[in-house]
Amino acid sequence: MKHLKSTKLNLAVFTAFSLTACATPPYVPTVYDASTSSVKTIALADNSLPDTMGANELASHTGTGQAAGGLIGYLVVAAIEGAETSNRKGALETLMAPLNFDPEAEFEAMLKTKLADAGYEGLNMVNVKRNSKSALKSVPETNADAVLNVEMVKFGLQKAKTGAEWRPAAGVKVELVGTQTRDVLMENMISYNSGILGIKETEGFITMAPKLGSTGYQKIKEMDPVIVRDEIMVMLEEISDMVVTLL
Repeated sequence: MKHLKSTKLNLAVFTAFSLTACATPPYVPTVYDASTSSVKTIALADNSLPDTMGANELASHTGTGQAAGGLIGYLVVAAIEGAETSNRKGALETLMAPLNFDPEAEFEAMLKTKLADAGYEGLNMVNVKRNSKSALKSVPETNADAVLNVEMVKFGLQKAKTGAEWRPAAGVKVELVGTQTRDVLMENMISYNSGILGIKETEGFITMAPKLGSTGYQKIKEMDPVIVRDEIMVMLEEISDMVVTLL
């Protein structure tokens, strides 16, 4: 197994509950040991991506809300910013619609190819139910040795703050579960373009910066949908490479 270098990730996304001080325990992944594993065949969990791409602005509304009048101001500003994010997502969907782009199909095809190249067999898609932490609620019926559950809990475009540029980003949760023992053989998280998993100041999960500099846009209406698609494809390629590296 290749050794992976993880770095500390400071996030600027908080919920209203984070207004109270509390210690956040470090995140501890479950590292996969291929040398002691008998996994040869893998089934892939379906629905790995959200139905639509999101458009998220990372800048915390905490400071703005407090300036607007304490907790009430915070909640008002949070609601306003939530509505703005929804509008952005709608604009992004409209922009991308003519391309009939299916990122989930593209990602799953990439993953199958890379896993096959790594020597794994089976690679059939299975329907799964996940819990609130994106883990499998139960192991589906399959003849495979394990189920690879990959879910992008956040996926789309992101910018650090108002005035910054939109760029591709994703937060990915990954686990490999043995079908016979139901044991979690591997579990990790990948933050691509940083800051989207919503976990404060933790260590242990993988942070990825885009290998290729994206064009970046100030406004969604100024975006070229073809370039957005191509940059999303680069991101999906890099994430699928990392998932296979974890095995």
